[in-house]
Amino acid sequence: MPIKFIQIDGTLNSNKLEIRNKLNELKGRNIIFVGHNKFKELVGKVDFVKEIKVKKIYPDTIKVTVTEFKPIGLFVDKNNIKFLLTDEGKIITNYESNKFESLPLVYGEESKKKFHIFYKSLENIGFETNLIKKLNYFDINRWDIILKNGKVIKLPTTKYENSLKKFLTIFNKIEFSDFQVFDFRIKGELILR
Repeated sequence: MPIKFIQIDGTLNSNKLEIRNKLNELKGRNIIFVGHNKFKELVGKVDFVKEIKVKKIYPDTIKVTVTEFKPIGLFVDKNNIKFLLTDEGKIITNYESNKFESLPLVYGEESKKKFHIFYKSLENIGFETNLIKKLNYFDINRWDIILKNGKVIKLPTTKYENSLKKFLTIFNKIEFSDFQVFDFRIKGELILR
């Protein structure tokens, strides 16, 4: 029973045509003898593809369901070239730039390795990441967050989650509305400007 049809589902950001072209080499092969590892080998290195599930629909169809990495930011290097960062630390260079313009910009050479961990911390405490315009990472293991409304959060090198939680409790209060900078860098203190 040769493979005649290949159905691909779950692609939001992956290049579906690229996946289809890679899998087309399986057409004509016996559906019984083509294992799951062959599918993973063919499409596992396609940008955005995190994992795939393969279902054989007899007599002649293969259904491939793609799970993708989640884009979370745009790393900007020293030459002002942007790379897409994902929720699991993958760096993607080939993507449609206009599709991801709303993601926060991430600066600082080491940030590309650390941002996905920092981003998970933001999500875990309920920080609305869609409010972030850009983030600056400093080599001393410190982040500054610049929000779309212009407010700046300067975080300490350790236990920054506590500072972010404190910020979330105060930033919408009227008495803090005139302040643009929320500086948590000194332990136990908040400096407002």
